[in-house]
Amino acid sequence: MLFQWITVHLFADFVLQSKKMVQQKKERKAGSWFLYVHCLLHAGLIYLILPDKSLWIIPVIIFITHYFIDLWKLYQKESAISFIADQLLHIIVLIILWMIFYQSTEWFSFNLSNLLNNYSFWLITTAYLFTIFPLAYILGFATQRWRKDIQSDVDRSATSLSEAGKWIGVFERILVLTFVINNHFEGIGFLIAAKSVLRFNDIKGDNMRKEAEYILIGTLMSFASSIIIGILVNLLLK
Repeated sequence: MLFQWITVHLFADFVLQSKKMVQQKKERKAGSWFLYVHCLLHAGLIYLILPDKSLWIIPVIIFITHYFIDLWKLYQKESAISFIADQLLHIIVLIILWMIFYQSTEWFSFNLSNLLNNYSFWLITTAYLFTIFPLAYILGFATQRWRKDIQSDVDRSATSLSEAGKWIGVFERILVLTFVINNHFEGIGFLIAAKSVLRFNDIKGDNMRKEAEYILIGTLMSFASSIIIGILVNLLLK
């Protein structure tokens, strides 16, 4: 039931809502007729798939909460944070309603207890958090002297995106760790090949030897550390 509601929400929010309609909401805000139609559509679709039609309170709550969440978003500066917050709030409302009307308190307590005592969950979560945050600082310190050497030769900051290398490294380590935990080491090979192709134009040409070596060292450190963490997780899970 919960996943049906989330599917309906995504369908109504993205498929049944055009850019022209969104623009009208932004311009008129609470005075936009489409804002009310949009909220009514969400509530109506949810009501259509409810097995118990006597639970009319569910679509009513969805209509009211959807209205105020969307109205709040219309007054926010358009950004990834406001978009994610908007979607999370809608989904949280659906989860709460599902838990209240379709799940018992015992079910919630049982599953929460299982999650809190799940060794595998906490081990894998710890591995990902360590790979994303502390490992980034460790690798940064480890490659610091070479990074300074490159920056002293040529300033390439104007030709690259702000903190792009940092986020490339984060996602690269997440993917490598995921491949190792799931025993798909072949995925690492595809990742290395893809990164090599994308980086080729940046490091080809004269006077690029130092930068090529720096990228190679950083990549090998990043991949090696993520692989080691993944192998350790697999050993601890056995």
